[in-house]
Amino acid sequence: MKFAFLKSRKKILLGLVLGTTVSLDGCRVINKNRIYTDERWQTVQQSSTTSSRAVSDKTTSLLTADERVAQYFDQQLGELRKQVKVSPVTRVNTKLIHIRFDTDSYFIGNSDIPSEFGKMNMASLSRVLLSYPHTAVIMESYTDANGTDAYNDRLSFKRVAQVANWLVLSGVAPNRLKALWYGKRNPVASNDIVDGQRMNRRVEVFIMPHKSLFDKISTEMRVAGTN
Repeated sequence: MKFAFLKSRKKILLGLVLGTTVSLDGCRVINKNRIYTDERWQTVQQSSTTSSRAVSDKTTSLLTADERVAQYFDQQLGELRKQVKVSPVTRVNTKLIHIRFDTDSYFIGNSDIPSEFGKMNMASLSRVLLSYPHTAVIMESYTDANGTDAYNDRLSFKRVAQVANWLVLSGVAPNRLKALWYGKRNPVASNDIVDGQRMNRRVEVFIMPHKSLFDKISTEMRVAGTN
């Protein structure tokens, strides 16, 4: 599969070029700690400790809206952990899943060319996202501090573009995606040591509810209420 940007992919390219200002329909990112979803539901805080264990003890018709969202994410989390290999898949809270891609494994050398392992995991991620179409995805790309700012910004852009382009070519709707690139900014470890540089070279993926999930749940609850 070639990863050249195609004319038919103008929509995702627009999102990539305008990355810091284009928001997903129904899901506006403020920062990693505060995410606003549909206004009919509460603001989700990353520090949330709400447990979803009680969901399995109820029949679907008796679940609240928040419990239905949690159930949807429980199922998606299980599939992600089965199919996405090596990369950590973390449940941040009931409405937010985080995946960390180590770019040393996902790309060949100091480039934006996907490795065979990267292709395998991106294909796995695509399959899960297609099976759970009511989630939105935000991808953030980072480099280490080696090289100029311009070089690192360009490299992080090209890498997150490869991930986004793979998802779109696999059938994931562009309006579910948002791609951001930060170059060497926002390191998670020291760039003075080799291990720290390796940790900073990463693509982070955040999966959260799309507006369509709340529409779906509203319809289900309305139908359940009439039966």
